[in-house]
Amino acid sequence: MHQSSMAENCNKIQTVGEVNDVTSSEDEDEDDEDDEDEDLDEIKSDDENLASPFNEQNIVLVFDERKLFLQREHLIAVSPVFETMFSSKFPEGSMKEIPLPDKKHSHFVHFLRYLSPGFEDVLTEATVHHMLPLAEEYQTDDLKLRIEKFLIKGVLSQSDSITSVQIIVNIIEAEKYKLNGYLNACIDVASRKKKLTKNPKFEEISQSTQLKIGLKRIDEIDKIYSNASYRRSVKHNKFQMKDLGKHLKPYMQDN
Repeated sequence: MHQSSMAENCNKIQTVGEVNDVTSSEDEDEDDEDDEDEDLDEIKSDDENLASPFNEQNIVLVFDERKLFLQREHLIAVSPVFETMFSSKFPEGSMKEIPLPDKKHSHFVHFLRYLSPGFEDVLTEATVHHMLPLAEEYQTDDLKLRIEKFLIKGVLSQSDSITSVQIIVNIIEAEKYKLNGYLNACIDVASRKKKLTKNPKFEEISQSTQLKIGLKRIDEIDKIYSNASYRRSVKHNKFQMKDLGKHLKPYMQDN
């Protein structure tokens, strides 16, 4: 009887141990599953971020009879103006279609492509002057800086061939959008144009810029005469008018 009782107790202890082992194993499996779920959640989140450009569009910009289907979140990310527009404080916050009757569909497509990752569109003379007003209105400062660098490079590379009419148009553009670097480059080129003041559009330039153009011209010509006078004194009064004319030529352009 005593041996039978001991055997039963041993069997009970073994059974309890097996139950505990099973329970422990189940707990470990549950912990592993929780870890896997967390990993899957992270992967899912990363995938969603990567796939975000291909998500279903949830806002429509309307240009007369044409429409542009976009993601509200992307517009908010690239422009603080859109971020404000789509807030609850404005009617656009609850609208599915936003009319932009004063904008051109093609210009806005270029504008958004310049702002969006994954596109390698480069600025061109054909597009840059359409992009500048949009970059100003929607406060996309990085794009505006790219535009200014492009415009500076363009005006300096064409300084000899650019006409008085065109440089005046460029100056008005630089003043309107407060592009100081571009304006200074235009002033440098404008100071070399002999017929600049004869163009009626010259009066559309601010008086401050007109003064800077005049002073720049005087200063550069004065430097040329000063250098010529110095060389004349060094060479025992042998003054070469031919050399002086060569240096003055850039400031006597008829275009």
